[in-house]
Amino acid sequence: MKTSELKAHIIEKWLMFRVLCQLKMDALRLDFAIFMADSLQRAKNKRFYVIENNVGKLIWLCNDDIKAMKKPRRVRKLVDGRLRTFKISMLPKNITHLDIMRDCLYYTPIDRNNSNGISLEERNRRQTKWIKYMEKIRMNRIFGKLQAVK
Repeated sequence: MKTSELKAHIIEKWLMFRVLCQLKMDALRLDFAIFMADSLQRAKNKRFYVIENNVGKLIWLCNDDIKAMKKPRRVRKLVDGRLRTFKISMLPKNITHLDIMRDCLYYTPIDRNNSNGISLEERNRRQTKWIKYMEKIRMNRIFGKLQAVK
């Protein structure tokens, strides 16, 4: 084996180990977000959803937060050398709580005395789907770095 091949092999193994550690951290982040949603549901007696925001972080929202994200906010932007005011909302107005419930990673029951939260099988299926998604993202980053090295 040449030194360049050995170096590429070592870098590849190191990056794969790094991806494995990052995936473990992603699983822990999801578990923490679920724990926080459950804790807030017990404290406030509201349904909470665990979703991934546009930056890739996991956040937990209740219905009040979702309503607030639908309201448009005024934003000033520099367009063609002039300040313009736009109304921008974080979520589209036509999105419903059922859409969020269908696409979220986890949701709690509506209240303490209700047991219509997410089932254990559905929870495990959504967790594995999210971990596979994160693995795909991390592997794409790795292969991009490996192509740069070779």
